[in-house]
Amino acid sequence: MHAWRKHSWTIVLLDERGGSSRQLQLPGICSTLGQWTALCCCILACFAGWHMQARYAVRGQQVTDLAQLNESAERWSLFERLAPARQGPSRDELGRRAAVARAQRLGLGDRRAAELLWSGTVPAEWVEEAARGGGSDGTLQWPVRQGYFGRGFGSGENGYHLAVDIDGERGSEVLAAAPGLVGYVGRELRGYGNMVLLVHADGRVTLYGHNQRALVVAGQRVAQGQAIAELGSTGHSMGPHVHFELIHDGRNCDPLALFRPSAQDDARTPNITPAVWQLGQERPRAVRCQHRIAHPRHDDDESVIDANAELPSGAHSG
Repeated sequence: MHAWRKHSWTIVLLDERGGSSRQLQLPGICSTLGQWTALCCCILACFAGWHMQARYAVRGQQVTDLAQLNESAERWSLFERLAPARQGPSRDELGRRAAVARAQRLGLGDRRAAELLWSGTVPAEWVEEAARGGGSDGTLQWPVRQGYFGRGFGSGENGYHLAVDIDGERGSEVLAAAPGLVGYVGRELRGYGNMVLLVHADGRVTLYGHNQRALVVAGQRVAQGQAIAELGSTGHSMGPHVHFELIHDGRNCDPLALFRPSAQDDARTPNITPAVWQLGQERPRAVRCQHRIAHPRHDDDESVIDANAELPSGAHSG
């Protein structure tokens, strides 16, 4: 009587952070022919399932729900292209759903998130999630193509304007200055109008105010130079422009030395020595930072965090 052999099977599970393996002891098959027959049956079953799924469009809610739970809707983009079913969500829709699920898990997108980011208080899990999208080269992209310098850091009465204003045509694309994670989209902080807040890999935050409308949703990962909004004049604004803030460790920083306008941009920036601020490095001298100053005429326009409010675990602020 022929005894069945024992084989050690290794199953490798891959995820976004790497891979892990599990070993299972399963009964072997009597002959090599039987093993190859079983393998062929598995391959045919997979192919048949994929074909029937594409033929009858059995892919929509079940596939997307699984993708959302694993925050990996983007992984299905190749399948979506290879299995051209008659119905089902597009790649953009899958990405949007994944972003919404990510925002819900991390607590992004609401007024509380906006106030934390505005104050430079960034929970560690937000920074970690932003870092998955990659870091920057230590510089910033000019946020408006052919946009030009309007006013700078420390301008205005008592030097309250701790930002850079970039003028441009209404409806122009507002670009992400660096790769990051969308932390907030909305207009719940008075004065800024339609605003987008991005979290970056080292805990820095960039703010884009007075937009006509947003092109991204909270929880979405964006690349440097990606369009995130349309330039407008909402909120307290005297004309179409982007109010750009760089926030780090609870203070606003002058980003002008970090900008690298292209030859096509009409930046018209003041003469300043360019600087690079790499991740983990000390702030260069050309980038000055200071705590916010109350607007001399709109004291109630700025939203602040309740000093008695409990901050999320791992949050940090300067």
